[in-house]
Amino acid sequence: MSRLSQTFHIGGLEIAALSDGAPDRALGGFFQGVDVAEWTQALGISRPEEPVPFNFGTFLVRGDSHTTLIDSGLGAPGKGMGVAGGGELMVRLAELRVKPADVDTIVHTHLHLDHCGWDVDPAKGNSPTFPNARVYVSSTELDYWLDPSPEAEKRGAGARLTMTPLKAAGLLQPFDGEFAVSRSLTMIPTPGHTPGHCSVMLTSQGEHLVILGDAAHHPAHLEHHSWIPGVDVDRAASERSRAKIAALAVEKNAVITGGHFPILTLGRLRKTESGYRWESF
Repeated sequence: MSRLSQTFHIGGLEIAALSDGAPDRALGGFFQGVDVAEWTQALGISRPEEPVPFNFGTFLVRGDSHTTLIDSGLGAPGKGMGVAGGGELMVRLAELRVKPADVDTIVHTHLHLDHCGWDVDPAKGNSPTFPNARVYVSSTELDYWLDPSPEAEKRGAGARLTMTPLKAAGLLQPFDGEFAVSRSLTMIPTPGHTPGHCSVMLTSQGEHLVILGDAAHHPAHLEHHSWIPGVDVDRAASERSRAKIAALAVEKNAVITGGHFPILTLGRLRKTESGYRWESF
């Protein structure tokens, strides 16, 4: 099975999990607030420095009269990372016979650069890579990264690089709260990793898929909500959001995946007496 591209279906939707870089990476920074021995055992490794499969992923959704990209990967800088598939999202799309102009919708879970890197093309003066796509981002997320105050200038450099050309081109579509982008796709606020972070719910023919964004970096996070990634800006909100999205996934009997899960990682959560259990399939 390829670590760079796999396709699956939810109802009448075709979803392609696409990698913009698939390294093996040590994940110690993502498991704080827990003894090392506990989280390494959960990941099946013997020491925290041991690398495990990781992914900088995106998802292409078709089948509902739209061609939708969920996050856009590392972008051109990924080509210099020296990892399998680094910065090759355009190649993955071409393999599916999808041209940049075919994409009509982009939704962003958040604005860390490894999730919005291909929104602009540096080879074309940082013009929009997907010229016909409306780009949906939480207003809270935009406000946080694009804050004009001097102390925020450095923090928001990556978001400015990608969002400013989209705004100038009239492609940027801010939204507030839970928001239905289409009849198939709803943005679910799951703040904590960033202030405006959202997860994505896809619905078709009575079936559901939750795409977590960075609400979880590994399936173990869905069983252990208090294991906090060090990159989360609000740890309490991060934990609450994992609880929220876990409960929703169980309620809907949803398939679950995430952009940083290796391709292809799919599973469901089951409620237990003590919490939740992840079941891969």
